[in-house]
Amino acid sequence: MNSKKHFKNTSKGFTLIELIITIVAIGIFGSITANILANASKIYSETLKKQKFVSEARSSFFQLNRNLSLQTWPTNDNIINSKIIDIKSANNTRLQYSFLSNSELRFSIFQHPELDPTSQTLSTITDFNSSNIFYYDAQNNFITDDLYSDNITLNKINILFNNSSDGYLMNFESYISPYNYQFGKPMDYHE
Repeated sequence: MNSKKHFKNTSKGFTLIELIITIVAIGIFGSITANILANASKIYSETLKKQKFVSEARSSFFQLNRNLSLQTWPTNDNIINSKIIDIKSANNTRLQYSFLSNSELRFSIFQHPELDPTSQTLSTITDFNSSNIFYYDAQNNFITDDLYSDNITLNKINILFNNSSDGYLMNFESYISPYNYQFGKPMDYHE
């Protein structure tokens, strides 16, 4: 006689232990994923802040640098004050850049053939004490007196951009010999 035992298949679903292990694994992977996304969001936010800082610093520095290179003659400068520079170009444009004690770099248009007088803030992150404009003669002697402004052949700009709340610091320095300085002082009939 052939006796076969029939085993009844009782497996119809997951056991309680299998369900608990699955839920715990999903929770662990979910918390790891959430942590990774939170870190990525933080890094992205920091990158945007840093990019905004660098963009503001570069833009304002290069604008000042470009406009200073168009200066007609150094007698337009206020040499005694290293925080303000007046620029008068050959096309009768008169501009001014000022480092203010509230960390602003202010740009003002006083006279322009096509624009109305206006003033705007280029930057709010300049360090007042460390940002200056200096003047030098042909022998690289430092000039601090308006009486010697005719001897200026070179300007030096030094701007420290400082965003202390985010910990960003950037220093720009440039020597500029404006185009028109190279041709000498204009005579009365040139003006």
